[in-house]
Amino acid sequence: MQSSNRRTDYRVAVPEAYLRELAIWFCPGRDYVRLSAAELGRPHLALSKLGQGSIVLMDLSIRGLGLHATLPPDVASKLLEAKTCFIYLKLWDPSADDPYGELSVFTYNQLTRVAQTDRGLLLGSHFLRFAVGSRLEKALEFLDARSCGVSHLAHWCDNILRGGFSGTARFCSGLDMNNLLAEIEAALAHPCTAGEETT
Repeated sequence: MQSSNRRTDYRVAVPEAYLRELAIWFCPGRDYVRLSAAELGRPHLALSKLGQGSIVLMDLSIRGLGLHATLPPDVASKLLEAKTCFIYLKLWDPSADDPYGELSVFTYNQLTRVAQTDRGLLLGSHFLRFAVGSRLEKALEFLDARSCGVSHLAHWCDNILRGGFSGTARFCSGLDMNNLLAEIEAALAHPCTAGEETT
C-alpha cells in the first residue's frame, strides 16, 4: 500500500454533483476473490433508477463511506437487515488531465451502521475488499482493502480537500468499470460468453 493510502481518518464531504452513479447489491458475507458480471447481476438499488427516492453520498474515504437515503419501505427494510453489500460508485473526476473524466470504484462492504431516522436512512460502510475489472474476462477481481488501498481514490479525495478540481459503453474483452451496469446487462443478455464465479 502506498503511503498516501495509509491514512486512518480520511473522510471528505462529496459535492452532490460529483456522484454520477451509485448502485448497491445485497450479498452474503464471504471472502470474495472473483465474480463474473453475470453472477453479480443487476443491482438491488441504483441511483439512476430510484424514481422518487434519493441517495446522497455524504462522505467518502479509502476506508468507507456514509450515505443518506430516502427509499421505498420494501427496499429500506432490506437495507436495515443487511450486514454486507457491494457498492459501485461512479464519480466525476474533473482533474486537470481529463476534466470530463470519471472514477469508478467497486467495493465489498461491511455495513457498520444502518439507522432509520425521521428524515430517512443513515448508512455507514467499511470497505472489506476493492474490486478491479479483469482485463481478459467480464469479471471483477477482488483485493483485500486492509492491504491494498486505491491510489486513484486517495488522489480524488486529496483533490476534493484541496479544491483541486477545476456516454456510450465501450465493449472490449475485459470489464469496463466505467460502464459496469451496461456490462451486467450485456452479460445477462448473452450468458454463454460470461465467466464463472470463483471464490
